[in-house]
Amino acid sequence: MSRCIAGPGRRPRWRRAVILEAMPEAAPATCTPVTCVDVPVARSLVNRGRVDATAGQAGAGDSAPDAATVRDCAAAGDWEGAAEAAARVAAHSQPLTPAEAWPTVMVLYLQGELAAAESVLARTSVDGAAAEHADADQALLAAWEASVAWARAGADDCRAAVTRALALARAADDPRALAAAHIVHALLAAAQDDRRANDRHYALALAAAERSRDRTLQLRVRVNRASQRLEEGDLNGARLELDAAGAVLARPGPAPHPAMAGLARHNQADLDLRAGRLPAARDGFRAAAALLQRAGTATVAFPLTGLGETHELRGDLQQARAAYEEAVLVADAGGIAAALGPALCGLARVFAAIGDGAAGPVAARAVAVADGLTRAQAYAAAGWAAAGTDPAIARAHADTAITLARAGRNPAALAEALELAAVTARDGATESLLADAARVYADLDDPIGAARVALARARAGLGRTPAADQVLTEHRLHALGVDPFAGTRSLAGAATGEPVSVRMLGSFAVLRSGEEVPAGVWQSRKARDLLKLIVARRGRPSTREALGEGLWPGADNVANRLSIALSVLRNVLDPERMVAPGHYVIASPAGVAYDPRTLRVDVDVFLQLAEAGVAAAKATASGPGAADREARLLLDAAAEAYTGDVLDDEPDLAVAEALREQARAAFLTVMRTLGAVCARAGDTDDAVRAWLRVLERDPYEEDTALRLVETLIAAGRHGEAARHHRLYAQRMRELGVAPRAPRGTGELR
Repeated sequence: MSRCIAGPGRRPRWRRAVILEAMPEAAPATCTPVTCVDVPVARSLVNRGRVDATAGQAGAGDSAPDAATVRDCAAAGDWEGAAEAAARVAAHSQPLTPAEAWPTVMVLYLQGELAAAESVLARTSVDGAAAEHADADQALLAAWEASVAWARAGADDCRAAVTRALALARAADDPRALAAAHIVHALLAAAQDDRRANDRHYALALAAAERSRDRTLQLRVRVNRASQRLEEGDLNGARLELDAAGAVLARPGPAPHPAMAGLARHNQADLDLRAGRLPAARDGFRAAAALLQRAGTATVAFPLTGLGETHELRGDLQQARAAYEEAVLVADAGGIAAALGPALCGLARVFAAIGDGAAGPVAARAVAVADGLTRAQAYAAAGWAAAGTDPAIARAHADTAITLARAGRNPAALAEALELAAVTARDGATESLLADAARVYADLDDPIGAARVALARARAGLGRTPAADQVLTEHRLHALGVDPFAGTRSLAGAATGEPVSVRMLGSFAVLRSGEEVPAGVWQSRKARDLLKLIVARRGRPSTREALGEGLWPGADNVANRLSIALSVLRNVLDPERMVAPGHYVIASPAGVAYDPRTLRVDVDVFLQLAEAGVAAAKATASGPGAADREARLLLDAAAEAYTGDVLDDEPDLAVAEALREQARAAFLTVMRTLGAVCARAGDTDDAVRAWLRVLERDPYEEDTALRLVETLIAAGRHGEAARHHRLYAQRMRELGVAPRAPRGTGELR
């Protein structure tokens, strides 16, 4: 089969293929091999029964009839016929005039067959007359040549072609040539971060395209401007451009090139993606890919990249990898530079998240092929690739991306670069950088980016109630179709790292990366006890004297022993010395304390969830609603987090008694409140379960027992209500208290 030979810094080049390679094995032996630019084109000719027409015209011969067919088919909207004729013209070798060449170059460009377009341009005889004497054919040839140069070579190598094209188009005053030339000028301006010139040239291109009545050119402008609006975070502006594109498609007359319709569908899917509508985006990218595949154009690389990003945002990294890899292959083979860069960026992020060593080389290639439109995104991808192995390099890439994004009016890339800078910060700037990223994502109306940054903030222990923020944000991401425990960027484990945590509820343990530190790792029991003493104070400093007395009661001169225990403790928490000594445990003149922002303690998490859940329930006591669902989420999370009393395997440890009672009381309040919230929502089973957990702890709690009975009666479960009321009455009599009847029910027996 035909293959594209390409790599970093190399342009793709097509090997020769023959129609016979594209034919079924049962093809007649009399078929004539035909040199073709691309096997998919050849296969298309075979499938449509065009082999005989092609075979007789390959190689030497007259190109003029096929060139005329290209022109006539394109004018009639028969783009399939135009593509087949263009492939035959590309297979010839004799010179062409501008009038013969430009329709073929246009069709091959729209098909994404850039190498074939270059081969046609290479054998076209161009009149050396001055620009002021140019005719429409020369101007159109120059305009489409500039388009090919842009797509193949990028901004640096196409400037001369673009300048010449616009000069010839103005001299010829041909609206189609003017539209095509202004489009490429707009792309060049964007690559040079000149957004004002970009806007101006697109406006001129649209006016010329409308004057020409060429629907393909009109769609090309609308599609490109929609893409530009999306890059700028202007979702409403993109929506208006896509509505206008839909109106162009609906007009009667010869059909525009299907690639433009496919790219319009791609941009609509991209709009859905940025608005957080992932199922709609996935379906839209698939539909766009199907349209472009049917058209036989290599621009299918764009929706393949979009499909990869959709899977990436959802956290389905294997499907994301498959889509990105296919997009890279297609863009590489077709020389579609504008699609290649974003596909490489996405692939680098996925490789980084799954720990694949290819992340670095792929990101380096993304930077190498990037232009002004994609350079900030490429440096951000390089930063994510380095985040897990070299945070300093990652931060440097983030700073470069921030500078480029600000200069290029690219807020989406700016938000991502700020997010990268935050998760790789080692200078205390994490909170401010995350706040900056959150503001940009909010301005972009990007709910997934905003939620991802909010989750990074909560996981970093920032804010008053990070545990509650984490629960609510994870729920937001789930509602958007995003797995908060998988993904790329700040959701990637390699970037965020696994925090050290302490378990105080139930039995004591220190966990690193989710694994319990074995007892043998502790060189001293006193170091374990020191951590218990510190944690029992919940972040408040303990004086060295108090710690010494707690560890060695009645002993004198224990300062040296305390220093040794502190050193052992720090070594257990951070054996690889990855962070500063005071990162987890702070020693200051005021005393010794742990930092709750960096050292996650389960009882802290529980108490935060309990406080936030109870407060939310009180704020929504008027009736069920969205806020009540928030309270339910927090209360459920708090109930799940309470895995036992504080250090219940050491009930006589006096220093833990106050914290134990505080946590136990909070748990009972959580369960009472959860029961009330569930009952208010009509969820009888969960209300009953919550109140029974309270009664397990305190069988004599009268109010809870009566609420349990009343809820069962309201649900029509009278037998259960009677049984629980009898049990309640028995316990009240044990206390010498007269039992009460449930409210509004009379006496139960």
